Amino acid sequence: MASMRFVLLFLMLISISDAFIGHGFAGVNLPLQRKAYSAHKSRGPIVKCNPEDSPVISENFDSMFRKDGTTWGSKSYPVSTVEEPEPLDIVTKSIAQALVTVLKGSLDWYYHKKSDFARFFVLETVARVPYFAYMSVLHLYESFGYHDRAHWIKIHYAEADNELHHLLIMEALGGNKEFSDRWIAQHAAFAYYWFCVTFYFLHPRGAYYVMSLIENHAYHTYSKYIEANKSWLASQPSPAIAKEYYEGGDLYLFDAFHTTRAEEQERRPRVQSLLDTFESIRDDESQHHRTMLSLVERGRP
Repeated sequence: MASMRFVLLFLMLISISDAFIGHGFAGVNLPLQRKAYSAHKSRGPIVKCNPEDSPVISENFDSMFRKDGTTWGSKSYPVSTVEEPEPLDIVTKSIAQALVTVLKGSLDWYYHKKSDFARFFVLETVARVPYFAYMSVLHLYESFGYHDRAHWIKIHYAEADNELHHLLIMEALGGNKEFSDRWIAQHAAFAYYWFCVTFYFLHPRGAYYVMSLIENHAYHTYSKYIEANKSWLASQPSPAIAKEYYEGGDLYLFDAFHTTRAEEQERRPRVQSLLDTFESIRDDESQHHRTMLSLVERGRP
């Protein structure tokens, strides 16, 4: 009986999701985008899209247009001449800023007298979660036939992979040796994942704005730590996982999350010391911040 109720609930949620996606939120015109994509698909194979040609979003994915006003993936269906979304409303910004302030304050209060590596371990565990949530929602959209955002999944996966390696570096430095730190990180990540899924499904740009604030906080946190411990960090060797990640032969995913720099300006960090490692992590966080801010302000990576 319990299994049957679960199946019925699951089917009901799918129906509701299809209703939302098919008819959109508050008049979203997604069916026309599906029509445009289907017409494009019938003309031949899909070619790899230029990242600069990625779709534009506004609240609830109601604007997915090229600069020339056509839907992404098709040149035959001019829908709108909107180039960039409206500025994010002040209420959303205020709520996001309050949320990040509470999260930051709680973390700083609890880890005020604890190891910096333990604090960074918790920070990096939670930092991966929003990218998982974004991919989950985007995969849901793909399941119902809306493939226009495939490029974003690649970017968010690359961002999650980057945060994973930050986490592995903190583990190599002993940040996860205490049970209490692992417990806090894992349970905070679990709760935050579902919050991010819900928020991103209802208000993508709002979710991106929250993440831009978090990544900006991470950048400044690492900057302050580097300035306060520069001499000691310079005297310590770089963890093996850091050298493998930043100096390895396959940098495809590392390059994929760099969305706000020209192709000729490739980052190739050299990590000879722990100082180099933390400076590389700090610069990664800056790139994540700029990508999230671009999604908020321009509607595209």
